[in-house]
Amino acid sequence: MIVFLIGYMGCGKSSLGRELARRTGWKFVDMDKEVERECGGRTVSEIFAAEGEAFFRTCERQVLERLCGERKMIVATGGGVPCFGDNLEVMNAAGRTVYFKMTPRQLAARLHHGRDKRPILRGMDDEQMLRFIERNLATRESFYGRASMTIDCDGVSDDYICRHVQMYMDQLSAK
Repeated sequence: MIVFLIGYMGCGKSSLGRELARRTGWKFVDMDKEVERECGGRTVSEIFAAEGEAFFRTCERQVLERLCGERKMIVATGGGVPCFGDNLEVMNAAGRTVYFKMTPRQLAARLHHGRDKRPILRGMDDEQMLRFIERNLATRESFYGRASMTIDCDGVSDDYICRHVQMYMDQLSAK
């Protein structure tokens, strides 16, 4: 089984994915890092700037298809992965998807200090960033909402989230 962690940037997919892998002994993969590796070590920002979004999404899809053949793996997807083509259906067919749901305000608070590392947010003040997240999340919610499992992550600890994903994984393994 593969567990794909989905959700908006800043919701904790990578950090929680690493912790889940540590707790379960499963392999952890960060899709953004895999795309960067397969694109010659360029960062996501550099790939977007040099090649454009269409090229980046094609690379993402190639990484996704390669990962779908794996087992006992936790995958932190990029925030946009489930929203392009039939990626969400591919992930749900290959494993289970877990949506880490947060409000725009919580996401903005989490992204506040790291916004310079995210090209799409660079240069925005707090209010602009919040409005952008609200609009962007509204368009993505219809994709995220089709996950196998949704965890409302506002105001709960990382341990709570990890325990609930582990319980879900245990239930699936018992079937």
